[in-house]
Amino acid sequence: MPSNEYKIRSITLHDPRGVDSLGIGELESITARLREVVDEVMSGSGVEIESARLVVEAGRIGDLEGLAGKLGELADEYQVLLSVGGIPSSVLDESKVALRSLLENGIFFHVQVEEYSWDEARKISGFIHEMADIDPVLATRFGVNVYTSPVITPYYPLASPLTGEGAATVSLTYPNYLLNAYRRGGYNGLVEAVVSAGEKALEVLEEASRLLGVKPLGVDLSVAPWMEESTLGLVEYVVGVRMPEPGFLQGIYIVNRALQDASRVLGKTVGFNEVQLPVAEDLKLKARVSELNTKARDLARFSCLCLAGLDLAVVPASRDAVAGLILDVGACSRAKDKPLGVRIIPLEDVEPGDKVWLGKFGDAPVIPI
Repeated sequence: MPSNEYKIRSITLHDPRGVDSLGIGELESITARLREVVDEVMSGSGVEIESARLVVEAGRIGDLEGLAGKLGELADEYQVLLSVGGIPSSVLDESKVALRSLLENGIFFHVQVEEYSWDEARKISGFIHEMADIDPVLATRFGVNVYTSPVITPYYPLASPLTGEGAATVSLTYPNYLLNAYRRGGYNGLVEAVVSAGEKALEVLEEASRLLGVKPLGVDLSVAPWMEESTLGLVEYVVGVRMPEPGFLQGIYIVNRALQDASRVLGKTVGFNEVQLPVAEDLKLKARVSELNTKARDLARFSCLCLAGLDLAVVPASRDAVAGLILDVGACSRAKDKPLGVRIIPLEDVEPGDKVWLGKFGDAPVIPI
């Protein structure tokens, strides 16, 4: 099939060094080279690469306040999405000013849960509420890794740097490509399409990694949406049931099983390799949750089956309720023994059905908790 039926979502460079040890000069060299390599590989491969991403260690978090503006300028100049990886939940209170400055300058990170407790969840919920109160867009730039260890994935905001040597990963945007493959060939056609796209992604990754001088780690085959490219549309078509009606989870299971079967063929996969249902990134999902039949608690419980999870969902403010949702997704993560993330935007003075502007994600519906 023509490669233009899908896109490379990102080439992500994972650098184990910290911002403080690299310095702005070295960071600029890395960022510029990454941009150059991604453009060169895209030109030679015939496949659109939607984003170049660089994730580094935060280093001394207190120093980041003064560097945030410079980091944001680098990200803008070279059109690279920049992340400082995981921030331990234990430092949230003392680092609030620096973390706010990072978010305001377009830099990504995730909060790393250190223990499963109500006190921990309430502290994280409080931080989320404070950032969302300042600007809802800030809350789109960080998430919570409810697993107690990092995950190597190209997906933001849970992407982490590596220890040791640098490496690169790759992801895809291909819900409609997979939907068309399922229409033509059923389950086997779906698996074959995932393998085909995954093989091309790995070719692109190998070439980018060679030019960058790093190790190619693998592809995250997760089915992630972007507006008209709807993961929800794929899942609903596969199962023939609308979310959140009984039977919908079977559709998620079928697509996830296809990703697992394809992973065994490809052999070089990283990260989640599961269905993703981020509300603000999927036009069909926005429309469906606007019907108010799906609640945030439903999305949280979907996490027990997939990475569908609680992602880019706007809800009425409630510190205890958001803390409970974090714990619920954490319970799913422990049951699966796999990392899961939460990205939620709690806001005061909104009601389910209202619309909230989220920058590049456009309007997003407020859903009940």
